[in-house]
Amino acid sequence: MTHAPLPNPAHSHDLHPPRGLLMAIGALILFTLIGVGFTQLSGAGHVTNWRALSVESLPLIFEDGADGSIVVREPETGNVLRTWAPETGGFVRTAMRSLALQRRQMGIGSGPAFVLHRTENGNLIIEDPQTSEWVSLDAFGGDNVAEFRKLLLPMETAP
Repeated sequence: MTHAPLPNPAHSHDLHPPRGLLMAIGALILFTLIGVGFTQLSGAGHVTNWRALSVESLPLIFEDGADGSIVVREPETGNVLRTWAPETGGFVRTAMRSLALQRRQMGIGSGPAFVLHRTENGNLIIEDPQTSEWVSLDAFGGDNVAEFRKLLLPMETAP
């Protein structure tokens, strides 16, 4: 008596995925299309041109001092606005070095000024007009942005 081999489930030729899986995939696609349509129609998540929202701007020259300090000057007068001693101003150092890296890669020197902007909602943005790079400083927390905010104090307290 011969016996027929038992079907091996690993070699099954039934290629129909489970109905529940197909419904879940369809629901995911529908949810994605509805979400994209909503954001397109409502403008949610739309990045606004922050330059149009800028209410104050201050051109600044950042220099490394011989002793490891950071010196910030007004470009027109050369007046020192702020100095961070060595081992201080870590966020300022990091933010400005990231912008300076772009300049070095493009062959631009450190001479041209950066521009610190304050938008109408109080956010601060540092921009490098030479490379078109900019950093929204508020994204890094209040303690970090406070160091840059100190540069605007003379402008904010002026009559």
